[in-house]
Amino acid sequence: MVLLVVVTGVITTMREKESLENELRKRGLALAADLAKFTTRPLLDNDLPTLRRFVNHSMEQDYVRHVFLLDLQGKVVMHNNLDEVGKTYGDGINVAAMQSHDPGCLKSHFPNNGEHYYDIFTPILVADTRLGTVRLGYSYMAVEKEIAAARQQIIILGLVTIITGGIVAYLLATFISSPIKQITDATRKVAEGDLITRLTIQRNDEIGELALSFNRMTEDLHRTTISRDYVDNIIGSMNDTLVVLDQNASIVSVNQATCALLGYRQDELVGSSINKILPREEKDYFKFHFNTFLAGQKVVNLELNYQTIDGLKVPIFFSAGLLHSKEGAVDGVVGIARDVTERKQAEESLRQSESELRYLSSQLLTAQEKERRRLSVELHDELGQALMVLKLKVRAIQRVWGTDQDPLKKECDEVIGYINEVSENVRRLSRDLSPSLLEDLGLTIAMRRLVEISCAHSGIAYSLDMTELDDLFSHSERITVYRILQECLTNIAKHAQATRLSIILREEDGSFYFRIDDNGHGFDLHETFAGDPSKRGLGLSAMNERVRMLGGSLDIVSRKGSGTTTSFRVPIKTKG
Repeated sequence: MVLLVVVTGVITTMREKESLENELRKRGLALAADLAKFTTRPLLDNDLPTLRRFVNHSMEQDYVRHVFLLDLQGKVVMHNNLDEVGKTYGDGINVAAMQSHDPGCLKSHFPNNGEHYYDIFTPILVADTRLGTVRLGYSYMAVEKEIAAARQQIIILGLVTIITGGIVAYLLATFISSPIKQITDATRKVAEGDLITRLTIQRNDEIGELALSFNRMTEDLHRTTISRDYVDNIIGSMNDTLVVLDQNASIVSVNQATCALLGYRQDELVGSSINKILPREEKDYFKFHFNTFLAGQKVVNLELNYQTIDGLKVPIFFSAGLLHSKEGAVDGVVGIARDVTERKQAEESLRQSESELRYLSSQLLTAQEKERRRLSVELHDELGQALMVLKLKVRAIQRVWGTDQDPLKKECDEVIGYINEVSENVRRLSRDLSPSLLEDLGLTIAMRRLVEISCAHSGIAYSLDMTELDDLFSHSERITVYRILQECLTNIAKHAQATRLSIILREEDGSFYFRIDDNGHGFDLHETFAGDPSKRGLGLSAMNERVRMLGGSLDIVSRKGSGTTTSFRVPIKTKG
């Protein structure tokens, strides 16, 4: 150990000395190079104060003993000692510095005190033209101090190492049986349940192998125990029920949530078939999916019912995954079930509310038709008759006037023309409110006439493909079909700016097919239906509701700039 300390100390000292010398040379060369770079402009301008400032700044660096600048003839241009300025040195270092085109350094010493230093020189160049030379004396004292300190540390460290080695050798000889005792104590602790015990024996012999095997064993035991406790805590805190089944669909394990939901104790379920907690009508359904799952299906999701100990049915959403052994074989199935009673109740409430809303909508539309019919009758009978009476009275007044009242007779003619116009508007409004053609001539003629009048009024060309429709619908359904067509044509006239329509109204394969294509500017369905319902209007909503009343679903295909297609198909339920 002593020999090792001595050899290590010598080698370390030599390497550190070499490293420090290299570092010292590099530092001095860098400092000289910076000074040569900064003195270029002052040398060209013969700016001696600036050269003096750069030289003094370099002298402020640690271990710099002298700095001076030489011109091309070796004359001192600037020196840290102003008494040296103007002198010409003829020593060998100065000659070598003047002749060298690259930076360099030579080891030297001061005659007065014998201090060693590096005499570093660097040419001053401007565009490959030499202006002079920088010489810088860098003291070797820094290396000597570091070497002395390192040598002292190595001696101290060597002494400590030797003493420590002796103590270690003594302890090794004294406690040679300590590892055996550690293994014995650790084995006893593991047997008592302390699974975090570890042996710190680091040896390459049989005892070291035994210690390594012991640590691996305790780590495996600890990991397995922690993982099992961790999983048990997770399963125990789950709100969803968990059931583990073997390949025969027998219950291997359940969590507390399962027992709480079904009312069984854990020992009453473990070992029983899954059929124990399934209603009779669910058993075949579950068995089919269970066998399919074991055959290779990745994940199974089922909606079924559990049956409690009291016979109550609990709707659940059942998700299952395969349980594999370490060898990859299928050991069973892990099933997690969530109680969806509240969701089912909410869905049923929603369906009931939707059904009530549909009924209310149909009743509103029916009431609307009745009110339209009443208004139509009143317009036709009362207002129409009143306008007719007014027209007759004006004619009577016109007849009693003589020839000298010709201006007034002309006014009467204008009034009669206005009354005729109002009467025609009243008849049209009455027809729109309650189409008399539908009652008098049937659905086919009424719808043909509706298309003709609407397209003529809007100036839209059309093609109509229509079969006989009167025997396809009941009386109330005829009005509904008529209103759907009327609303569709009204929307096209108001919004589409179309010039051409294609209309198909026909019976096909036991159903009624309705389709209207226009070449208008179209619209964005998402923007229309996602916007504020209060700003959307009732046209499309009323059409959709009427189609639902017929047992169909309205389909609208549209895109901005490419027209709109409105269609639906409903089964024919009633004839006559």
